[in-house]
Amino acid sequence: PAMMLVSHGGIQFVTYEFLKQNIGHSYTKSDTSVGTDGGNHVGNKRKRSVLERLEDSFRYLSMGAVSKLVASTTTYPIQVIKSRLQQRSQNLEITADGRYQVVHREYTGVVDCVRRIWIREGVFGFFKGCLSNAVRVAPSAAITFVVYESTMDLLDENR
Repeated sequence: PAMMLVSHGGIQFVTYEFLKQNIGHSYTKSDTSVGTDGGNHVGNKRKRSVLERLEDSFRYLSMGAVSKLVASTTTYPIQVIKSRLQQRSQNLEITADGRYQVVHREYTGVVDCVRRIWIREGVFGFFKGCLSNAVRVAPSAAITFVVYESTMDLLDENR
């Protein structure tokens, strides 16, 4: 199952690029309006205002967070299976009525693990903890994409 998790990054970047193409920028990189308006043009490229940069940063934050959420949610069942196969055979869990119960888990393999989760917990068993994971990982991915895109924009402006 761990080898299957390498698809997480691929899903994340494909989703990010899809969102980037469909949401776009507040400006076009080929903005080549000619003329001067008080120094807002450098060569043939228009300098962007602070507001435009903030709008772009917000878009990058949103697209980064959404792409991470899509990738995390898509690959989360594989993460659950991997975790279940790695955990100890006896665990203490809280039941729906608030009592503690010792749960014995000894899976013979991936197929057995999937079958038992499906039978005992249904489809939601594969997404146990998905929300808390999303809250944990989305902010860092959002910030990473803002820094990346801002750096690329800065480098592009200096060319």
